[in-house]
Amino acid sequence: MVYFRPDCRHFTGEKPCAPHKAEGVVCRDCPRYEPVQQRVLIVKLDAAGDVLRSTSILPAFKKSSPGLSIWWVTENSSKPLLEKNPHIDVLLPVDPVLPGLLGTVAFTQAFNFDMGRKAAAILGLANSPVKKGFGLSKEGAVVPLDPLAEEWFEMGIFDTAKKANQKTYQDHLFRMAGFKFQGEEPQLALTPKEKEWAVAGFAKKNKLTKFKKIVGFNIGSGGRWPMKRWRLDGFEWLARQLKKKYPKVGILLYGGPEERELMPALAKKLKGLCLATGTENTLRQFAALVNLSDVMVTGDTLALHVAVALGKRVVAYFGPTSDVEIDLFGRGEKVLPILPCQDYYKGECSQKVSCMDNLKEKDMLAAVERQLKQT
Repeated sequence: MVYFRPDCRHFTGEKPCAPHKAEGVVCRDCPRYEPVQQRVLIVKLDAAGDVLRSTSILPAFKKSSPGLSIWWVTENSSKPLLEKNPHIDVLLPVDPVLPGLLGTVAFTQAFNFDMGRKAAAILGLANSPVKKGFGLSKEGAVVPLDPLAEEWFEMGIFDTAKKANQKTYQDHLFRMAGFKFQGEEPQLALTPKEKEWAVAGFAKKNKLTKFKKIVGFNIGSGGRWPMKRWRLDGFEWLARQLKKKYPKVGILLYGGPEERELMPALAKKLKGLCLATGTENTLRQFAALVNLSDVMVTGDTLALHVAVALGKRVVAYFGPTSDVEIDLFGRGEKVLPILPCQDYYKGECSQKVSCMDNLKEKDMLAAVERQLKQT
């Protein structure tokens, strides 16, 4: 009879495990045997930036229970940001086989940190005696499953509660999981090959070594909240001032598919003063390119969370979303408009002069200068 250990962290039964491939060891006397004593499920589907910043919770889970295995369910669109994370044992996309997996595998606890029906329904599939975070009521509404989730839930359904909040996202996340936040940072694990792709490819091609420092401008805001985007003329002014004062500072433009027209337009205006990194990069390519910058100027969007997870210094500007929720972990500063937003977390602006129009260019420049001095 074939001897195998299905409780080992490395064993899947689908293919040879990593220790066997690397060292030729077999289950019967394997020195790499790591028995899983508890198994936790995390459901966090989107948005990509929220998924990435939620990785702060992983070290706390690992410390809480020796022999813990973490399974994470996310959307295919967010999955690349979690790949290679050493704390995640099994990363599952949302696909047709998911119900079968979650209904068969035994979990000690299952957590859903998303206030969405899809995520709540996925939690309901989990074979676990303990389910926390957000689930579905019999009426089909998303509801908090325990008192620890009620505060975040209230912020999700009432804008007044969201606006009054004075805690970071990590404070709320850790509370929902039953932990105390102690400064654990989000993680994004780039491989040496990915880093080399950015350095030997983009950086070498564009001779970035001629610059002493690199400042990145993320000009996008994502598709859901276009009101978070700063004015292109603001970025143009900031680029010209930076190059005038610091000619040895390089400027890179970042964005996604939503900026496929905006980025070339701005790059054309700033010809010779900046370099565009492109708008069709994969998530991991985008992250590898962000890794080239010393300081990232960005709104409350994916680039912010990528830069934070990579340990970059950040100048983050805010308007219609909460600046309080964002933790820069001591490596940056926030720039706020002169007057607070009157359309907080709304899809459209009702004002003649928006909060983003009230962001002062000089404040942005001063913030970038301060962060450059810290690199």
